Amino acid sequence: MDEAYKAGSASEHGIYQTCELALYIYALQKVSGTLFYGEEENLFRLQGPDGGFHRGYDQIGTYAGTQENAETTSIAMIAISNLSTTKPFPFPLFLIPSWIIYLFTGLAITAVGIVVIVLLLEQRRRKQSFQRSSQTHPN
Repeated sequence: MDEAYKAGSASEHGIYQTCELALYIYALQKVSGTLFYGEEENLFRLQGPDGGFHRGYDQIGTYAGTQENAETTSIAMIAISNLSTTKPFPFPLFLIPSWIIYLFTGLAITAVGIVVIVLLLEQRRRKQSFQRSSQTHPN
């Protein structure tokens, strides 16, 4: 509820501002990378048949007789255009800092190297043990 909702003129009193909903959706995506599902549906519900967005809406989510205007439509379009650039996966892989990727890649390579060294040493130990036992017990 903004000032227009609380104490606006007769045409604004009790009417939520569509541009503020659009700004909320846009800011939420930019700051946290998430979206409360359903908010974009509320925004789309305020779009008129010619594509413009109504200035305001009432408590049940209808455009409440408000007119469409260019400012509201522009802000709504910015928020909507950002919806298509959100990631479809809940874990944003490409937002991980590169140093973390390098660190875990290095750890994985080190772990594989250690396993290979242990296997080679074990193979060498078995080979030496087999040679010793064949020297002590000739056929």
